[in-house]
Amino acid sequence: MKWYELDEKDRIKNIYSKYKIKDFWEFWSSGNRSVMEVRIKDWETIKKVGSVCNIYYSYSGVYLYNDILLKKVIAMVRDEHTVWFGINPRRRNFNDKGWKVFGGKDVFVESISFLFIDIDRVRKIAPASKEELMACDEMAELILERLGEAGWNKSYAKIASGNGVQLLIKLDIPIMVPNVKFDLKTKTYMPNLEFEEMKRMIRDGIGKQIVNFARRHKDKLMVDVDKLTMNMGRVGALPMTKNFKYDSFTWRAVVDIKDGVNEGLSDYILSSVEDLDKFKRGNVFTGMKLSKDSMIRKGKFLKHPLVRFMLDYDFPMGGINNTLWFTLKIIIRDSKYDTKTEEFRKFHAAICKKHGRSFSLNLPGKEHEFSTGAVNNFCINNCFPIIFEKQLWESRALKLDMKIEGFTFEAGMRCPFPARELSVETTIVDDMESAFKEFVQGDYSNADRLGAFTKGTAEKYGMEKAEYFFKNLFYRYFSFGTRQ
Repeated sequence: MKWYELDEKDRIKNIYSKYKIKDFWEFWSSGNRSVMEVRIKDWETIKKVGSVCNIYYSYSGVYLYNDILLKKVIAMVRDEHTVWFGINPRRRNFNDKGWKVFGGKDVFVESISFLFIDIDRVRKIAPASKEELMACDEMAELILERLGEAGWNKSYAKIASGNGVQLLIKLDIPIMVPNVKFDLKTKTYMPNLEFEEMKRMIRDGIGKQIVNFARRHKDKLMVDVDKLTMNMGRVGALPMTKNFKYDSFTWRAVVDIKDGVNEGLSDYILSSVEDLDKFKRGNVFTGMKLSKDSMIRKGKFLKHPLVRFMLDYDFPMGGINNTLWFTLKIIIRDSKYDTKTEEFRKFHAAICKKHGRSFSLNLPGKEHEFSTGAVNNFCINNCFPIIFEKQLWESRALKLDMKIEGFTFEAGMRCPFPARELSVETTIVDDMESAFKEFVQGDYSNADRLGAFTKGTAEKYGMEKAEYFFKNLFYRYFSFGTRQ
């Protein structure tokens, strides 16, 4: 049986007991005398553990360098506190008081040794069910499968984090973090461009690719990858400890360890700042296979929804060549459709005339894969009907009653509660995701939350777009597709 199919008692006996603290330490340290931070939120406990174990400690946690100390620290804290470990090894540096110590901030990270992927449920209102853990594990396996296409799934640890799954993908060669110098006179860190680039390297590089890949499966599995965990100073669930939550606790443990070599992974990650073209060429997370529903059938070219869309609507200037037309050419390529047919020649002439621009006929290379995202985002951003609606809302695993049935846009604008403040840097999908976390199944107050959110979208996007979003997205998103 899979680990998530067992009750926790049986998991501990049959799965969690397979790996010891020493096994985890040897995987994490790679046989080096690396320093691990154990993050503890209680200052009195930090002082006690640091003193008893005779190890360094700071306001964020304690710092140790072997499995014996790790076992001792775990034994002291796991029955009282939820604790975490620093994903990447730590080193000493100056703190803001001018003391050279260990710490939890990015300036104390010695090297980037792991790619950390935190997979959790979208809805977090109770302990994770077996079905939710299964969904988290399925997302982890999808990511490992994609990484495997480049040979980067040979060294990793899979951790049951209590209510989700975390992956530690080991880099073949640790990437050393440049030291950030500290000015003792001004008590400030000196600017360091290389360090700042390294802080963004994972998050804006392969991390962004993984997050975007996970979003394709988010609606089906109702789990997601936390993009904040891509920061190099992040902490993860420490195995063999307890996760205290929902008035109880669940055990955290190692589910699987593979300790081979992910050859070329470090070089690929570095290429995101050193050779962007190489980085883009090496992306194993792009695109998806063309579904049967999206293919163009022989003799039915003009009935394809994207073809009809380009014929029936007028579009704003710019953008359609790189979104609609580019996607259609990928569909043509993958459908093996013959562009020499009379129906295609008539279509091509018609859209060139209608939109007053040329549309090149060269088909994209195989490195470009089919994705509905560009087309759907074009539709959403420009208030058009959504073309690939099935893919946008595909196979929602749950259907929740959010008590918003019959709620209208006009009622939302009359909501007595203040408008929800929305960031100028986010998309409407990001905005909905943030708002959704406050919704509670079966709670009639969700109507007020929806009203405040609707007013917030009107302030950010304008009335026309807000009404479009409400009628085309909100019901489907906030009630998991229960309303068409």
